Amino acid sequence: MPGVAECALKDNCLVYADIRGYQDKETRTPMTDKSLFRCHSMTKPITAVALMALWEEGQIGLDDPVHKYIPAFRHMKVDKRKGLENACRPITIRHLVTHTSGLGYGPSRERKCDKLDEGPYTHFVKRVDAGQVRNLKRFCDELAAVPLRFHPGERWEYSMGMDVLGRVLEVVSGMPLDRLFRKRIFKRIGMKDTAFSVSAFRARRRLTAYYVTQARSRHRKTKLANKFSARRVDGRHAQFSAWVRGRSLKVLSGGGICGSFAGGLLSSLRDQALFCAALLNGGWSRATGRRVLQPGSVRLLCRDWLRMKSVADKDILPGWGMHSMGWCPIGHWLPDHHEMFMGGITTSWSINFSTKIVQVTMTSSSCGDDVHGWDDRKDDLDGCIKHALKVHSCR
Repeated sequence: MPGVAECALKDNCLVYADIRGYQDKETRTPMTDKSLFRCHSMTKPITAVALMALWEEGQIGLDDPVHKYIPAFRHMKVDKRKGLENACRPITIRHLVTHTSGLGYGPSRERKCDKLDEGPYTHFVKRVDAGQVRNLKRFCDELAAVPLRFHPGERWEYSMGMDVLGRVLEVVSGMPLDRLFRKRIFKRIGMKDTAFSVSAFRARRRLTAYYVTQARSRHRKTKLANKFSARRVDGRHAQFSAWVRGRSLKVLSGGGICGSFAGGLLSSLRDQALFCAALLNGGWSRATGRRVLQPGSVRLLCRDWLRMKSVADKDILPGWGMHSMGWCPIGHWLPDHHEMFMGGITTSWSINFSTKIVQVTMTSSSCGDDVHGWDDRKDDLDGCIKHALKVHSCR
C-alpha cells in the first residue's frame, strides 16, 4: 500500500488522524488530507442525498415509476432462462436505491459469471469504457434494453440502479448531475475537492496514483501483480488518468462504476469527513453553517430500508454476514449497532449514530478478495480504529 489517509471524529471533534506514505510513489509525492482518491461506490451516498433533497421539495416520490422520468424503462423484460417475460411490476425509485430493481452490475468477483453477465452486460460495459456511450441519457436508454435479472422487488442484487437514479435526478432538476451535486451538496457542506474529473494541472499536484495488488482484475484474465508488489494502472502519470478532464468517461456515474474501471467521483479525506459529519449532525454542516437536508430526511435516509435476510438467501462475500445487516440508500446498515458504512474499491467510511463516531479511510491500492496470502481476519483496520476510539471515549 503506497499510502493511506484516515481519520476519526468523535462528537464533531477530530480525535485521530494518520496520513502517511505517497499519493504517487514514483514521483515520491507525499500524501495529504487533500490528496484526491477515486471514490467509486462511495459516489452512491452523494446520489442518495441529492435524491432526498429533491424529495423534500416534493419534486420526486420514492414510489414513482422510473419510466415517468425515463420512458425507455416503461416495458421491461425479465430473463427467466427459458425465455423473456414481461416484468410483473414497474421499477420504482425505491427499487433503484435498494438494489431490488432487477438490474445487474455485470461480471463480478462475488459470484460466478453467467450468460446474463457475459452477454449483454459485458458488451454494454465495454461500450461505456470505449466512450461509445456519450452521456447518461444514452447510458440509461441502452441499459433499459438489457433484460432484467429478476422481477422488480423480488430480491436484492447490487446493481447499476444508482446510475439510473442519477439520470432521473438530471431530469427532475433540469441540470447535469455534476452541477446538481455542486449546487445542492458540495457548496453547502464545503466539499471543495470533490468532482467527477479534474484538470491535468490539478491531477499532477493532487491525484493519487492507482495501484492494483490483486491477482485477477474484474475484466482481465492476465495477472496484474502478486502479494509482494503493486502494479500501477490508470495511466503512467497522473495527467493521463481516466479522471482527468478531457479523458474522463462521458457518463456521469451516480453509482460510481458504470464501466469496468473508471467512473464516479474523486474526493479527499477532508471532504468525506465533512460529508459524514453533516449526516451525523442531521443534515447540518458545522463547517459552513448551512443545511443540506432536514433532520427528518436524514433519519429516513439513514435507517434500515431492506433487511438483507428478507432478500438474500446466502452471504455474497465470506464473513460479511449479510443476514445480520440491512440496506439503506447510503450503504450498509448494522441495526444492532445503529451504524452504517459504505466503501469504494479502495476507500470507506462509517458512521455510528450511538457513539457519535465517524471513521474515514482512503487508500489508492486495491486489494481484492482473491489476493494470494490475504487473511482478512488479521487486517481488520476498521475494527482496530473502533477499539481505539472506544478506549479513548472511556477516559
